[in-house]
Amino acid sequence: MKKQANQPLPPLTAKEKSVLQFIEQELVSKGVSPSYQEICDHFGFASFNSVQNYLKQLSNKGYVLIPQNQKRAIQILHSADDFQKDLANRLNIVKEPSKNSFAGQSSQSSQSDNSKVLPIPFLGRVAAGSPIERLHENEFIDVPATFIKTPGDYFALKVEGDSMIDEGIFDGDFLVVLSQKNAKDGDLVVASVETESTVKRFYMKKNPEISTITKAVELRPANPRLTSMWYAPQQVEIKGLVKALLRKY
Repeated sequence: MKKQANQPLPPLTAKEKSVLQFIEQELVSKGVSPSYQEICDHFGFASFNSVQNYLKQLSNKGYVLIPQNQKRAIQILHSADDFQKDLANRLNIVKEPSKNSFAGQSSQSSQSDNSKVLPIPFLGRVAAGSPIERLHENEFIDVPATFIKTPGDYFALKVEGDSMIDEGIFDGDFLVVLSQKNAKDGDLVVASVETESTVKRFYMKKNPEISTITKAVELRPANPRLTSMWYAPQQVEIKGLVKALLRKY
């Protein structure tokens, strides 16, 4: 259902926003919208069905208009950044925390600030073998506005396992993650290797167990029972930086 006048813009999933940003970039640089084949090739989709599904979702949320029987005719109604702008304009309205809100841990907070909450997409669990993006239904959780300290796309993940217990991250906790494709040494990241997702400390360094000068990615756990995982840089995809932790009581 398309956005009506004076209604808030619906948020986008991380992948929906990526598709919309790619369309915008192609329109700006080439003057025409990309073809389905170009979108398919850019994101590595297996078929046009994935492209059609994302465009349908963007159309239903009121971000694009797709004229019938016209090639390269996708029209942008709202940019990928319009949701943040729309949300920022509405932040002056204090919203009562919903039943899906969680108690949070933050270095800077106040009773007044924590009365404001923001909905962010819940994309699933950080667990080996499970995707971290939920495509078939939009699910959100409310987080204190004080957690969103810098502009960007945020999402939430639920932790499974005890690999980061020495960091105070326990099974069942929720992480607030800033979507980002790069990281620096020491960052706490959500990373994917093939189909597996994990939360670890990121380092780019020489593997001391291998006789080579080539740097590798170290994903370091925070549990004395576990050891670091080492990968070639091209094997690791950074999904984002962990910015806050939520715990349900």
